[in-house]
Amino acid sequence: MVFKKIDRYVGWSFMSHFLGAVCLLGLLYVTYDLVKRLEDIQQAEIAVGAETVAAYYAYLLPVFIVETVPGFLLVAAGMVLVRMGRQRELLVLKASGTSIYRVVAPVFFWTFVVTATVFLFQETLGPRFAGNREMLERVLDGDVARELLVRDPQYNRRIFIREFDFPTQTMRDVSVMDFHAGSPLRLRQVIQGDSGSWGSADTIEMEAVEVRSFDEAGMLVQKSYSPTITIPTGLGPFDFVRAAEEEGDTIAMSHTLRDLRRLMHRQPDIPHFRVLFHHRIASFFSPFILLLVGIPCLVGFEQAVGSRFLSVIISIVVAAGFYALGFVFTSMGETQTIPALLAGWLPTIAGSSLGLWLFQAMLT
Repeated sequence: MVFKKIDRYVGWSFMSHFLGAVCLLGLLYVTYDLVKRLEDIQQAEIAVGAETVAAYYAYLLPVFIVETVPGFLLVAAGMVLVRMGRQRELLVLKASGTSIYRVVAPVFFWTFVVTATVFLFQETLGPRFAGNREMLERVLDGDVARELLVRDPQYNRRIFIREFDFPTQTMRDVSVMDFHAGSPLRLRQVIQGDSGSWGSADTIEMEAVEVRSFDEAGMLVQKSYSPTITIPTGLGPFDFVRAAEEEGDTIAMSHTLRDLRRLMHRQPDIPHFRVLFHHRIASFFSPFILLLVGIPCLVGFEQAVGSRFLSVIISIVVAAGFYALGFVFTSMGETQTIPALLAGWLPTIAGSSLGLWLFQAMLT
């Protein structure tokens, strides 16, 4: 009964601080970004509606929270433990024979719940949220992408676009290359249009169109012209966002693990996808590693840490150090200095080893 009361007390304090930190920092981040973005929109004289801005932040905020959850969890744990230390609650529990393991057990339990929820979000809704956020960001920035080559595997074709205007979702100088079934290198048809735009029901509307048809030997058999033509496509606007990214500069949350595995096999010469695949799996353990390293630092200095502000500073330093280590190893993996497997897992292995040692040292 006593332990259940302690679990409820610690768990409630931890989750209330976690949700409070998420709401406060999320609001500050959105406010800062909104003020800066509105100034940029006014200076560039970009015509965007309030609905577009609201939709952008509706997609941005969940992505921001997901990417910063490990840090928020550590900050919440730091604030709870410092308050318990300052009020001599930790001292009383230690004197009664309660292990620090038992005290922080609710923290690790709720961390697992939050981390599992975040991981599920990343593998389901995350790619759509990240894609829409990136698309709307390009709309708000008035971005125009040039020289795009996009694969449409559903219809065995490639689409080349000279210019794609994200705010208006229009295309200039569009070439659609259809290939014969079972032969991705033999052209069946080339459709060239002066302009294009998204139509209804997953289609592209092209204007001032020239159509050239080829036989299986590659010989031109027919040429025709049409003022407009509608072609079906399995692509969407976000596929053009991906094409506009530099090679290997993939938006981290825009792919599920299944997508990354497929990209690994499709482009084995690009280490970025292998590193990102292993890093995604290893990142599930990041919140626990931050707690393993951060809690001994906070509890070990409980006499010196006399304020919540200082606990937040310690938490931020620990989180920043871990993320810096991950960035270094990820860069080494993408430059093939070390294997992708090690690049994804070495920060986790090193962090967990340090955290377990600190926890054991704290108890002895």
